[in-house]
Amino acid sequence: MAQSPAFVVIMLVWFFGWGFLLLKSPRLCYRTLSLGKEPSPKSLKLASVVGCMGIFFGVLLLVELAFGILKVR
Repeated sequence: MAQSPAFVVIMLVWFFGWGFLLLKSPRLCYRTLSLGKEPSPKSLKLASVVGCMGIFFGVLLLVELAFGILKVR
C-alpha cells in the first residue's frame, strides 16, 4: 500500500516523539494529557509501557520502509 511521504513523516514523529517523551518524563506527559491530575504509580508504569510501545511501532515502521513492505509514493 502506497502512503504519502507527509503521512509517513507524521507517523514517525508521532511514534518516536511521544515514545521518547513518555520514557523520559512520564509524570509531565501524564499531567499534560490528563489536564493536571497527579499520576498514581500504576499510571506511571503504564505510561512507560506505552512509551516502549511507541518506540517499538516507530522502529517497526522504519523496518517496513527499509525492506519495502510499506511503499512511499
